[in-house]
Amino acid sequence: MTKTLFVFCFLAFNLVGLNLLQAATTPEELIKDIFQKTGKENLLLNKKLQDEVESHIDFSEMAKSILAQEYSKHQGSDLKWFELTLKEIISRSVYPSAPKFLENVKITYKKSKITDTDAKVSSSVSKKGESTDVDYLLKKFNGEWKVVDVAIDEESWVKTINEKVQKTIKEKGWSGLRDLLNKRLTELKSNKKS
Repeated sequence: MTKTLFVFCFLAFNLVGLNLLQAATTPEELIKDIFQKTGKENLLLNKKLQDEVESHIDFSEMAKSILAQEYSKHQGSDLKWFELTLKEIISRSVYPSAPKFLENVKITYKKSKITDTDAKVSSSVSKKGESTDVDYLLKKFNGEWKVVDVAIDEESWVKTINEKVQKTIKEKGWSGLRDLLNKRLTELKSNKKS
């Protein structure tokens, strides 16, 4: 369940309606509203809503954190490619299955930690008798909260991806990373499972 939950909690970042920020004044309300809207439809079939939703995620910040020291070694076009490819892989991996996965999920929220610029919304997610701790990490950019990471049982999604990316770059270089991610994206576009 943890791997599936890991993917779908990230999906939850992306499922924010157009008026969400107007309705949600705190990070916890934002996360609650995300889950309230999550299981309704496959966002790949609703481009307008997908664009609105993804405007509330800072994929640039995620890409920068994932690349870490590699970020400063590459030009703008490479960085933009990485950010857009990451975003599309995430979208194609999670949107189609989200409504079914999120049926009968129970979420219990714990005390949130909020500063002027950062927030951590903690929760326990239960399905079929299994429970997992999930923390949502948000940052405030230009007065708006945006999700930048999720931690499942204290394991950061961004850190996990960072480790895989760094390993690939070390073994195969930037071109190897590009080949790997492009292959994965092609598989997802063809609806292949791997």
